[in-house]
Amino acid sequence: MNASVAALVQVGATRDGLDPYRSSAAARNMPAVLVETPAYLAWRRHLGRAPFDREIEVERPHEPGQIIAALRAADVTPAVLLAGFERYAAAAFDAAEALSVPPNPRGREPFRAPDKARQRSTLTERAPHVRQPRHALAGHERMEALSYPRVVKPVDGGGGLGVFLVRNAEDDRRARRRVTRTANYGGGAFTGTLVEEYVAGTEFSLQGVARHGQAQVLSVCEKVVQLEPQPEDGLCGFREAGHLMLPPDAADPELPALAQTCLKAVGYRDGPFHLDAIAAHAGPLYFVEMGFRLSGGGLVALAERALGVRWADLALAAHLDDRCPWDAGTPPADGPIFGQLACTRASQLRRAERLRRSGALVDVVPAAPAPPLASLDPAHVGALASDRQRHAVVLGRVIVRAQDAAGARQLLIDCATAQGEDICADSSSPADASKRPPSSTPHSP
Repeated sequence: MNASVAALVQVGATRDGLDPYRSSAAARNMPAVLVETPAYLAWRRHLGRAPFDREIEVERPHEPGQIIAALRAADVTPAVLLAGFERYAAAAFDAAEALSVPPNPRGREPFRAPDKARQRSTLTERAPHVRQPRHALAGHERMEALSYPRVVKPVDGGGGLGVFLVRNAEDDRRARRRVTRTANYGGGAFTGTLVEEYVAGTEFSLQGVARHGQAQVLSVCEKVVQLEPQPEDGLCGFREAGHLMLPPDAADPELPALAQTCLKAVGYRDGPFHLDAIAAHAGPLYFVEMGFRLSGGGLVALAERALGVRWADLALAAHLDDRCPWDAGTPPADGPIFGQLACTRASQLRRAERLRRSGALVDVVPAAPAPPLASLDPAHVGALASDRQRHAVVLGRVIVRAQDAAGARQLLIDCATAQGEDICADSSSPADASKRPPSSTPHSP
């Protein structure tokens, strides 16, 4: 790699293995550089992931100073510096500001990615009309006024790590202890714990790109969320397992307006974003959280299948080009409708294969097997603990197609409920504030 050529720098590898920025950079003849922990770079090699043009080891990529020092030591000049994983989003924006490169170039008010607690307080202050679940930081006196069931989650977690449904005070204490004992991705402690009231409803995930502060919505997905009982202490966690990409007329029309309101409130002007919201059973729409990066969990590939849209290309155009091509497609009204499921049990993959053989439009995409613990460098085991817990258990993805949303939804549920697993499809995501209690029976989202 020529050090004089400005590069795309990605902080943190995607955990779904898609690496869309690497492909988009190649299309621009721009070298792609990955900054990651030594442990996760070794893990990627075990999984057979395609390498970036250059990969730089940083022990703590959640610290912007370490990112900057590593890039300077490697003589890398960033053209743009973006997060590939939620854990490192805040550090990526801060490092970009220090280096005066997009998404925080010189001459513009810098954007600092707010964590979940800061998103809550910012919307309360700047957009008080936006509905949110009642919430409080753990230990704050306001927490005692929250009703049960509640959701306990880290303020700076991702991928459902450390998120629990609690139904009483004892559950609450156990969950908060679990959060304090759980290492964040790459090692290290969470910076705080948020406690929120449960709101029953259907969760949606909106994907988009901001350009000059205007939200361009690319897709809206209805989620399927699985309950994950924790046998060691009786708690219940969650996994955002499935997504159904909806046609425009089937999605809540309030979602694009909510996205625009939230972008303005937090001051996000350019780049990719996603937003999670819950349509409560009683009707109102609740904001859950935002992410200021491309979604993980295979959604980049799902959008390309369903819409013909390369989300990463649009994100780079928003940062690097004078004009951003707003030619994103929408699912045609007459289908097909696409959905996906991340499978954590072999029975789910077997069910999908049987559906495929019966004539259903189902594709099964196996994941690379996780390396056995004994094959890892002992020095890396601790840093990889959360990745092994949340991501290494995914055995593959199932992609479904049908001529209408109901048909695609049923295919997802058929696969997800293999062996009778409870589904929390009518709820919010593993990193969200609102969950259907674990006594729920399987049902369609």
